Amino acid sequence: MELEFKELPFYKRWLYNILGFSIIPIIISPVGLIYISVPEEQKTAIKSWIPNNIKDYSLSLYSAETWLVILLVITIICSIWGGIGSHINAIIMKNKYKVIRKSYISLKKESESKSINCYHLFSNWLYSYSNHLNLTVSERVSLYKLDMNLFSCIGRYSENEKFNSKPSRLYPRHQGGISRTWEAGVFEDTGAPDPENDMQAWVDYNVDNYDFTEEDLSKIRMKSRAFYGIRLKNLRQQTIAVILFESLQPNGLPIEKCKRLLNSQEKMNLISLIDSLDKHIPTLESARKEGF
Repeated sequence: MELEFKELPFYKRWLYNILGFSIIPIIISPVGLIYISVPEEQKTAIKSWIPNNIKDYSLSLYSAETWLVILLVITIICSIWGGIGSHINAIIMKNKYKVIRKSYISLKKESESKSINCYHLFSNWLYSYSNHLNLTVSERVSLYKLDMNLFSCIGRYSENEKFNSKPSRLYPRHQGGISRTWEAGVFEDTGAPDPENDMQAWVDYNVDNYDFTEEDLSKIRMKSRAFYGIRLKNLRQQTIAVILFESLQPNGLPIEKCKRLLNSQEKMNLISLIDSLDKHIPTLESARKEGF
């Protein structure tokens, strides 16, 4: 309350503070109204609780009827005081809420303007790979980072919008070409059957080779037949990410061209970028610390 009034003149601060301190009149006014409205017999019973010396002194000043009028006036004043005070408190809190909300929105916009959209940045980086390799709507390239024993996609690009969206799910540590790449360092496979000709053969191939279940495979939108993956290690020889190329066609990936593109220098460039942005990449660990 003092923060709201500190810029006001003294007499206004004094008035607002009195009106704002409304808890006492809010208590007094209903008590006075109850006493005034009770029958005379009950008033007499209530008066009997008052010590005789106080009653005598009070009646020497004013009659019982005058005291009743005084009580009525005090009750009315307290009712008005309490009502105005509550209204002022409500106005002050409403104005304070507006100021806080305005500050919050301003800070949020400022924060968003300064924050780094890591997924968008990495996806743009992968777009340059796709463009250099002349990948088509049948191909996709994704960047994965291990997060609390699950793989999260931190960047993705495909000319096909159906396969280009950011995945909402995480990928188990032990499944798929991501896991094989993470374990082996370099991974390629072009032997999956054509799901358009024999879906069950494609399902069986992935169940047998990549530890998927049929339920897992039913959730996969891009039913790839060719993979090429590379593991990325930092200078401390710690594996930090996996980059995986996919294609719907067994001969859709220019694997030799991928190898030349992702030479030692290019891998180090990407590793340096991931390392430098590591604190800005959302993780399950950070979400857990925030209480999610």
